[in-house]
Amino acid sequence: MADQPSWRQGFDALEKQLSPRLESLLQSEQFAVAVGLVTRVQRAVEGEMARTTRRVLHRLNLPAGTDVSRILNEIGQLRVQLRELSTELDEARAQLATRSPAPVAPIRKKAPAKRRTAKRGAA
Repeated sequence: MADQPSWRQGFDALEKQLSPRLESLLQSEQFAVAVGLVTRVQRAVEGEMARTTRRVLHRLNLPAGTDVSRILNEIGQLRVQLRELSTELDEARAQLATRSPAPVAPIRKKAPAKRRTAKRGAA
């Protein structure tokens, strides 16, 4: 022990005295109940803060975190649908490519309709 610094010797002596007491405290039923109560209170406070923040943001016409999460979720679902549609389209194109080509009439675009102007004074 002579090769250890004095602060370490003091720490070890203090730890030797406090360690059994702290272990018994941490393993007691009262400590478990206290931790449970503190956790409940913390969740309640966080929930109330989240609700208040959401209300304030909505009153300022700003999106809250839940709004952003919902939109990101919807974007993810749209990506999945787009991937599925792309796969279906690729499969349909592959099927059309394997069929014998039949003559197809070109699609003609219609000429834009002329706009009629209303005559002045007509009711």
